[in-house]
Amino acid sequence: MALLVPAEMASQPALTPDDLALLRRFEPVLCFNQGEQFYPMDVERYLAQAELFVKRPNADPEQVVPRGQLDVERLVEVRPPVPGSLYYLSFTRPASFIETRRFRRASTLQSFHTGVGRLARVGVFARLGDLLFSLSLYLRGKAPRGLAVGAALRYQALQAQGPRYCYYGRVVREQGYIALQYWFFYAFNDWRSSFHGVNDHEADWEMITVYLAEAGDGKVQPGWLAYASHNYEGDDLRRRWDDPGLTRVGEHPIVYVGAGSHAAYFFPGEYLTTAILPYTNGLVSAWRWLRALWMRLGQGGTPGDQRVPGVLCVPYVDYARGDGLSIGPGQQHAWELLPLQASDTMPAPAWVDGYRGLWGRYIGDPLAGEDAPTGPKFQRSGQIRKAWYDPVGWCGLENIPPPARAAAALEEQQQRLQDEQRGLARQIEEGTERQRGLEMEYEAVRARPALRTQAIRLEEEIQQGRVALNELQARRAANELSLASCAEYAARLAAGDSGDPRAHLHRPHLPTSAVDLRLSRLAQTWSAISIGVLLLGFAVLAQFSNSWWVGALVLVGLYAFLEALFRRSVRTLISSVVVALALFTLLLLLIAFVRPVVIGLVVLIGLVLIVGNLREVWS
Repeated sequence: MALLVPAEMASQPALTPDDLALLRRFEPVLCFNQGEQFYPMDVERYLAQAELFVKRPNADPEQVVPRGQLDVERLVEVRPPVPGSLYYLSFTRPASFIETRRFRRASTLQSFHTGVGRLARVGVFARLGDLLFSLSLYLRGKAPRGLAVGAALRYQALQAQGPRYCYYGRVVREQGYIALQYWFFYAFNDWRSSFHGVNDHEADWEMITVYLAEAGDGKVQPGWLAYASHNYEGDDLRRRWDDPGLTRVGEHPIVYVGAGSHAAYFFPGEYLTTAILPYTNGLVSAWRWLRALWMRLGQGGTPGDQRVPGVLCVPYVDYARGDGLSIGPGQQHAWELLPLQASDTMPAPAWVDGYRGLWGRYIGDPLAGEDAPTGPKFQRSGQIRKAWYDPVGWCGLENIPPPARAAAALEEQQQRLQDEQRGLARQIEEGTERQRGLEMEYEAVRARPALRTQAIRLEEEIQQGRVALNELQARRAANELSLASCAEYAARLAAGDSGDPRAHLHRPHLPTSAVDLRLSRLAQTWSAISIGVLLLGFAVLAQFSNSWWVGALVLVGLYAFLEALFRRSVRTLISSVVVALALFTLLLLLIAFVRPVVIGLVVLIGLVLIVGNLREVWS
């Protein structure tokens, strides 16, 4: 991944004073958690404390610009490209063990509490997945111990010289929308080391977007919000501005920021998320097939459910309580706006186009979770992010017309349906006449032995014509219903009713409910020790038991019962076990008595046919 010459990239439209005013008018309020160590900052101060490295293939990292000498101009210098090379920054060095202990005791992390443990919120199989992920940290690259504390100390020193809270603003006009993008840069993501999350890495870029549309009077009105968050994409990234669950300060949307991860959420709370373990796609596909089969046996589930077994997932909690510092209009700290595009008063930041490298340390993690991210424009592959080149399509908004154009778009679709109806009517009339002609020809030739082949061909054409006509008539009937529904929808739009603001959501991103968090201290303790005790139990059985597999079955059964007991799902467990045992018993009987079973089925089918036919005759 080499540096890119700025001139190679297409320039962005310049920000106008009206654009800057819109960014200020709708700038968000970010609510952080108690214990948060890093807040949105400016790139220049970060670079002043960083050093630039290059990692070439089959070579150790090489320092390009030492600490204290790096700025934007040095960052974007044109350097000879080397295939496979990777440029990255390093903001800090790991703190020592003594510095880390001193920091932990004195920092605001003391005010953070985890609540219900993440392992207590998932089943035993998900805990096994967490075990596999935890073991992987010892086998792959990870951020060095003490790096988060070193970054926090350096960031606090910068803030002590003069606190600044910044966002980078960008305005894009496309497809009838005005997309106001707010990009936030953090010096460090300390999710794993400080908040029991998945990963740590230097630097962090996050973003939210406010979508405006022009109203009929020429003014703009907000229509949608989209927040970048873990494992969500498309429609599920956005909420409609009039969603009753959203909170705002005037026209400023409130964003609840994940502790350490800095992901953005619409509602305060604790978010349980699972990530599929890498390299398990084949197992995931096999599991979904078995789950679909299990559902056909009436054992519950929802059609189309894409969940995977817990053993293939890593559970983690993102705390977005919003009980800490707030930044934005009317809050403890105000925003400093830094444009990502050129304006009348300043040029666009050169690093936006000029630097494709990582904004922090390259750890060499094959899963990339512990490596620093790239900038707001580029992905690690060097390609441009979809959120950058298509901010409307990024959240699935490309098919939704702005409110001022909704009625016209619906009217155009109604016109298309009416045109299609007229075309269908012509095709049905022509097809009917053709069918009648074929039928007459068939009646004329079918009694002639010399024309038997022709009769067969005509009969096939008649049958195909019937199918085609049925399809045309079905389409016309469906279009009639669509036209009626469109007329009703047009009336609702005219009355100001835009429908359910959450109808577009497939998998709503909601915090864990209070009911789900109602677990006893005993249940939490069990979840913390269950996997370790299970592994110890297997080890003891393997060493001291002659019939270890019997003991293993008993141990697994005991664990399943305890899990069901803690989760109040004993009845479901018993039902599942009964069905599974019944299927297993049936399989054994079929294997042991194949011949009698087959003969019995044949006899049963024969008797059923005889009785049914006799009843028909006698009736």
